[in-house]
Amino acid sequence: MPEPQDPLRSLFQEAADAGRDGLVTVPAGEIAARGRRARRRRVAAVVSVVCLAFGGGAATTVALLSRAPTPAGPAGTPPPARPAPDRQPAPVDTAPGSTSSPTPESTVDASMPPESTATPSGPPEATATAAASDASRGTATEPP
Repeated sequence: MPEPQDPLRSLFQEAADAGRDGLVTVPAGEIAARGRRARRRRVAAVVSVVCLAFGGGAATTVALLSRAPTPAGPAGTPPPARPAPDRQPAPVDTAPGSTSSPTPESTVDASMPPESTATPSGPPEATATAAASDASRGTATEPP
């Protein structure tokens, strides 16, 4: 059974014949030269990326190492916080002719709020020890 004539099929056949007529084989040397050029481009791209990465890393290292190191504090617990200057106990005024130094009781009494002042009872050593422990905790200079 003969095939019916299809106009599209005949057009494809004509195009294939025209393509075969214009076909020229490329010499092997030219193909090898193209491959060498492509390989050189790839190697150049890889080398440039490596150089950029190395240069960026070196620049970052130089920038970080050129800073002065910050001094490190001592290891251990931090010292107790000191009260602000406006919260320090007021100095006790002495009479112009008096040569006595302030006692621990008068220093603690002067720095305590008025509603919590009480006369210390007991031996002076116990009162001084209590005042010293209150001062180390920071309660003697805190407001009520």
